[in-house]
Amino acid sequence: MAVEKMRMMNAMAPLDDMDNIILDILKVKSAKFVSSQAQLDENNFVFSLEDERNLERNIELNYITTFKSNIKNQETVKRAREIMEFLQIDKIDEEFLDKIDLSIDFEKFYQIMREKMVKSTETREKLKAVESIEENYKLFKNVNLDLSEISNMEYFTVRFGILDKDGRLRLKKSYDTIVAMIFHTATIDNNEIYLAIYPNDMQSEMDRVLKSLNWRDIDLSVNEKGTAKEILLNLKKTETDLKKELFDIESFKKDLYTNKRDKLMVTLASMLVYEKIEEVKKYLTKSKKYFYMSCWVGVSDIDKLANILYAYDDVSVAFIEPEDSVNPPTKLKNLNFFKPFELLINMYGTPNYREIDPTPFLAITYMILFGAMFGDLGQGAVFFIGGILLARKSKNFGELLMRMGLSSCIFGILYGSVFGREDILKGLWFKPFDNINKTLVIAIYFGIGLLFISYILGIVNRLLRKETFDAIFDKEGFMGVIIFFAMINIGMNVMGAQGLINNGVSLALIILALVLMILKRAIKSAVTKEIPEISAGDYYIEGAFGLLEALLSTMSGIISFIRVGAFAINHVGLFLAFQTLAQMIGKFPGNLLILILGNIVIICLEGLIVFIQSLRLEYYEMFSKYYKGDGYEFNPDYVNLKEN
Repeated sequence: MAVEKMRMMNAMAPLDDMDNIILDILKVKSAKFVSSQAQLDENNFVFSLEDERNLERNIELNYITTFKSNIKNQETVKRAREIMEFLQIDKIDEEFLDKIDLSIDFEKFYQIMREKMVKSTETREKLKAVESIEENYKLFKNVNLDLSEISNMEYFTVRFGILDKDGRLRLKKSYDTIVAMIFHTATIDNNEIYLAIYPNDMQSEMDRVLKSLNWRDIDLSVNEKGTAKEILLNLKKTETDLKKELFDIESFKKDLYTNKRDKLMVTLASMLVYEKIEEVKKYLTKSKKYFYMSCWVGVSDIDKLANILYAYDDVSVAFIEPEDSVNPPTKLKNLNFFKPFELLINMYGTPNYREIDPTPFLAITYMILFGAMFGDLGQGAVFFIGGILLARKSKNFGELLMRMGLSSCIFGILYGSVFGREDILKGLWFKPFDNINKTLVIAIYFGIGLLFISYILGIVNRLLRKETFDAIFDKEGFMGVIIFFAMINIGMNVMGAQGLINNGVSLALIILALVLMILKRAIKSAVTKEIPEISAGDYYIEGAFGLLEALLSTMSGIISFIRVGAFAINHVGLFLAFQTLAQMIGKFPGNLLILILGNIVIICLEGLIVFIQSLRLEYYEMFSKYYKGDGYEFNPDYVNLKEN
């Protein structure tokens, strides 16, 4: 339940093993590759000369270069995608990742597949052409004439074509000016078929004339003699042969996918993985014999990664603890019960590597806040069931909804509320609507407790970040805690409760804390000898407004938690309104429908409002005191076969 400690893994290994080493690291999803050049610049790859092997390794550091794109690997990935498209494979299951073998003869496999792909493409194109020509010859199936004899005249050009209605009308008007014989030969399926014969010397002129008539040529480009019926028989045979070839190709594809699926998938996965390997190589450097890589890894994964690397010969690995000036990625380690709440954490911002993981605290407090404001056994059960259903599509949000529903159910049992009714179940605690003052007072006391914990967490986080002066003098630091308790003490005295100290001492503590806050810059400069970045005038003007904001935010933060009690009371009151409407209607099923409608409105509308209000208290009243959220998430590199 914390931010896992990170280490920078610097490793050096022979170039011959590079692809396999990268693949093995990608498989375990435990490392985030970063620029090895930056680590080389900081001398983190210098090896002790106590080991004789390190002499050559240190000499190799004089020949460092970066990797250029490997055209062969890119071509391998491209070929894999061509094959997947040919075989109509959308994705490759993750189960084949562990079976990837980079020693497979990809070239041999591709040539076999390429032969089938080329043949399939050519056969489909031939079939399309034959079918098109076949359709044209069908227009002349009743013409008992050898079309090849007409088409192959020496001094005349013969063209068959189709004219629309407008073209036919223009043709009739232009007969006297056209140097050609044009005959109407047939009407088939509303198509008017014409035959045009003209001297070869008139080719250009007739092209222009026929174009003006919207003439559409009929392709009869088959070098066969005979009538249209005879040629159609030959075309039909050709069509059958081509379809047989396509059927054989499809049978090959089906057999390959069905009977040799595992081997096929492993081969394709092995080809596709080169895309990720090439992406990773952008972060690597190399010398004549070795390659160098740097990765962020969690301490829990050090042994696993070390075992992977030391399985290869001539490998050197170092795991370096990051310096204070370095900001490593954040890797959260939480119990499964708390994990869905990481969604709310990341909505605000990823935790800084050097601050406490707020997930457990947010999970517990958020559930209490939501449950307290929306305490109902029946409606909470609806949330819980909705979460179970939603988890199938959105695991984190569905499980978050389940926990919200569980909290609502628990408080529903405490309040004795079931679908808004408070006369069915006897509460184990008290009923907010019948104890309004008690509800509001408990809400404020609960808020004070949460704010105090938030102040403590804020101080601890500042100390972890080595911000000692901020931990003491900030309005969210120790001085803020003094003002916070002094204001609570004054409030208790004013309200008639007995505070720990009188109001005079409380005011003195507030004034002292404000003065120390404004003098923070001067104290820090005197102790650290640092020169401030902004002028004294600007600092003190800004500081004066900061003091006012500190007083107002402290007061408003305490009062803000009244909403917890207010919504607990409102939850019952809203249902009473619908219950009153149901009683006014009186008759069944009208009154039942009103009660059902009321519960739907409460679950949807008030559930959303309480969700937002609980989040507001977490973000603005508590996070603002202890959480920066300026880190970046640890996203390990891995091979996503489904994406590829």
